[in-house]
Amino acid sequence: MVKEHGEFTDFYTENYSLIHTIMQRRLGDVAEAEDLTSEVFRIAWKHHCDGAALTLPWLYQTARNVVGNEYRRTARSVALIDRASVNADSSGSADADEKLDMQRALRALGDSDREILHMAYWEDLNGKEIAAILDCSVATVWVRLSRARASLKRHLESAASFAIEVS
Repeated sequence: MVKEHGEFTDFYTENYSLIHTIMQRRLGDVAEAEDLTSEVFRIAWKHHCDGAALTLPWLYQTARNVVGNEYRRTARSVALIDRASVNADSSGSADADEKLDMQRALRALGDSDREILHMAYWEDLNGKEIAAILDCSVATVWVRLSRARASLKRHLESAASFAIEVS
């Protein structure tokens, strides 16, 4: 059963900016964000044409899955980290080093820790919104967020101590 195309157009118009911003923040590359945003809405279109309801939690989950696939793809490519290292070294700024340390620490986290930190701090979602997306209680969100922050802190401290040893 194919639903009204206008319904999808409205859903797309209302949510495109949010999904594109999420992709750009998580990937740090505008072109890649546009590609993955298109992929999310391609999947949404198919979902809509199959007669299923389109909701923001479903769309966000789809975006999470698409980003997860992209993370796995890039994790297989060491060239990405090498390129980031070369860029940071050539700039020579402490700010670039901190950004690189943060990127590495975030990549070292598990998918669920990285995901909840992105939702809370880069996408500014509140506990209730995160709970709806993850299909859990708000209390569970706060526990998971606390654990993810602690894990990130350990990774950042480890990077800092490594930098001191190398110096």
